[in-house]
Amino acid sequence: MGRQRDYEASLFNEFEKLNQKLDKLLKENKEQSLTIYNLNLTIDKLEKTIQEKNKKIELLLEEIERLKNKNNKNNKNSNNSSKPSSTNIVTPKKKTGANLYNYRVKTSKKVGGQFGHKGHNLDKKQIEQLIDENKLSVRTITHLIKGNHKKQPIIKYKVELEIKSYVEKHIFKYSEKAREKMPIEFYTDVTYGNSIKTLSIHLGCYNVIAYDRLSDFFRVISNNVLNISNGTLVNFVNEFGRKSEETIKVLENNFLNGTNGFTDETGTKFNKKKLYVRNYSNEENVVYKIHKHKGHTPIKEDNILPRFCGGIMGDHDTTLYSYGTKNYECNIHLGRYLMELMENIPDTKWPFLMYDLIFRMNNTRKIASEYGLKRFSNEKIEEYKKEYDEILEMAKEENKKIKSSFYKTKKAKPLYTRLVKYKKNHLYFIEDFNVPFDDNMSEQDLRIFKNKTKISGGFRSIKTAQNFANSLSIIKTSIKRQINPFDSIKAIFENQVLFN
Repeated sequence: MGRQRDYEASLFNEFEKLNQKLDKLLKENKEQSLTIYNLNLTIDKLEKTIQEKNKKIELLLEEIERLKNKNNKNNKNSNNSSKPSSTNIVTPKKKTGANLYNYRVKTSKKVGGQFGHKGHNLDKKQIEQLIDENKLSVRTITHLIKGNHKKQPIIKYKVELEIKSYVEKHIFKYSEKAREKMPIEFYTDVTYGNSIKTLSIHLGCYNVIAYDRLSDFFRVISNNVLNISNGTLVNFVNEFGRKSEETIKVLENNFLNGTNGFTDETGTKFNKKKLYVRNYSNEENVVYKIHKHKGHTPIKEDNILPRFCGGIMGDHDTTLYSYGTKNYECNIHLGRYLMELMENIPDTKWPFLMYDLIFRMNNTRKIASEYGLKRFSNEKIEEYKKEYDEILEMAKEENKKIKSSFYKTKKAKPLYTRLVKYKKNHLYFIEDFNVPFDDNMSEQDLRIFKNKTKISGGFRSIKTAQNFANSLSIIKTSIKRQINPFDSIKAIFENQVLFN
């Protein structure tokens, strides 16, 4: 019995020891489980932090791309964006701007006439013809030079310009039989003639000479006889603007009678506020309109596009799609946007292919036009459209692989969407050779307002701005029609209506 009790006691002791070990292990296990739980919580927090950091990194990378594009201009210039050529950046270290993309090769030739080229000097026959037509008066000056007196005299011509001020004295006599009244222009004792007004309009509006310099110009050429104030020069512009209103209506009707019209918008200022200028142009006419705002309202106020029944060329201004029978997209601007992608994401091939296609079609069109063709054949048109669609299919896949989130979301995809949605508008020019390829006419017609803003900072009133615009409408239309602008301006001052 004693041995059995000892054995049981021994087993109980072992059991107690095992229970103690088990309790210890359970406690350790519980502590380790708690540690693992805490570690898992820490891992979750770290993973969440990592995700947040990754998002911040993506946003920062996108912001870096945006800032590069904004501050460094990302090599943007007039060839790869809508920026005007005047903003092309030129530094002494590296060629940029237009010189980088105009494909010109630097030569050692000097500026001016080149050896072997046909000169453009004054021609003796031309001068004699002008004399015969009484367009040039002749003042003969005889010289005695050393030589045989039996030889025939040598005739040489020197072309000169004489600027001479004179006064017209108008005497108004009363008569009971006369029906005419004294003209308004003579209500003051002394007034300026139409020649002076015409010259001031041409120099001040078209050549964009500041009023101070223009006033000084008249003073110098008249030998201090003409001291025309700035206010008087402004009055000339306002008078011309009023007298040109009927001619402006004629220009509007001429635009409405055209097959295709060009229109665009640019900004200027009045009293440090924004002001917008819209042109309505074709090959022979241009009309400028001034407004405070953009959009449909000013277009409806002009009442030109709402009545226009032809095709309208614009620079992807979707507002214009509410007017006209057809809407054309400017492919020169498209080429600039494609070039931007070509320069900044060169691994993406579709911009290169689309650029090549667009300008290849236009070059082929030019050659076909020289042979009298009016459009491509239906088979050729379908071939071009098929190639266009194939490039867009490539674009859809390649855009997914673009690494830069900025160029992927803000540049490539929007341009792809535009090319898909406005395919017909971009390709009208291959179906009808009379359809313009680009909107360069609008850019050229509006450029003078940019010059005006840079020189004078803008206008002081909308009324003055519209009178300035009327003046330019007359001058630019005259130039397009190869009419002397001086004659047109003078005719307006004489109350004539032009361009009927």
